[in-house]
Amino acid sequence: MGMGAIVNRPERPRQAADEGRVSPSAEKQEKRLALLMRQGFFGSDTRSAVIRRAVTVDELEAAYRLVHDCAAERGGMEPAPSGLRLRLWEALPDTATFVAVVGGKVVGVQSLVMNSPELGLPSDATFRDEIDMLRMGPWPTRSGSGRIVCEAANQAVAPAYRHSAVATELMRCLFAHALMVGCGELITAVSPGHSKFYELLGFETISTVRSGSAQSDTPAVLMRVNVSDMVDRVSEADDDSDGATLFIKCRCLASNPYRGKVRQWEAGAQALFADPQGLRRLFEASGLLSRCSEEEREAVYRSWGADVFAAAS
Repeated sequence: MGMGAIVNRPERPRQAADEGRVSPSAEKQEKRLALLMRQGFFGSDTRSAVIRRAVTVDELEAAYRLVHDCAAERGGMEPAPSGLRLRLWEALPDTATFVAVVGGKVVGVQSLVMNSPELGLPSDATFRDEIDMLRMGPWPTRSGSGRIVCEAANQAVAPAYRHSAVATELMRCLFAHALMVGCGELITAVSPGHSKFYELLGFETISTVRSGSAQSDTPAVLMRVNVSDMVDRVSEADDDSDGATLFIKCRCLASNPYRGKVRQWEAGAQALFADPQGLRRLFEASGLLSRCSEEEREAVYRSWGADVFAAAS
């Protein structure tokens, strides 16, 4: 079933809703999905942007420049002299960064960060208690399994592409990669005003509103989706399910073209992190490694390997 069928199907009679076929909340979800699609989201028009994983130094550098500029624009960080937003998680090979590229220019970014025993996750600084609950496993799930915790981070889209399918195509990449690596819990810290967008993808809010970072007072909430539960739920969906559920089934899972590409992209990304010259070029400008504590440098050392670390730092 295509997305046109989801959005354009006739309204169900009120009696059907009263019989429990469509709940009021599901009707709201369908209306919100249709509205966002009319605004350019959840469609197929990326305005000629090609969506892929960043597997070159040039693409990663351009990606983290866009993340820097968007974060500074919304008050999420102070502008850095390097013009890059690079943190320790961006130095780890397990962090997958996806980009939307138009004419060689990066216009959209989305990263998936896997939990690191040494470094944790970017949102630990603000939402440590909630994330620890997900790591330990008492949070209720249908499947009772899947406790690899990953974070969707570095969300950034250039202004000219914000009312297009770029953001949702990048999320499709992220879901494809999350499924490949066996992600159990997927979290993201977002502005409260953006939470409805993520609810359409199956996320729920699990925190109070807090300052999003130590550098700013920008409010944020933590949202999560148990990926195993999401897969189980949408596998049961049929043509009478709500539009949001069908969107996830059709676009993020069953008909997600990026699921056939993520393994090839992973090989390219791992090759990038085996190139000390490229790593030196990427991380020297930001001075990231020079600012690391000994424990943090040790984590990067183990991720890169002794030979690559020695040649790159």
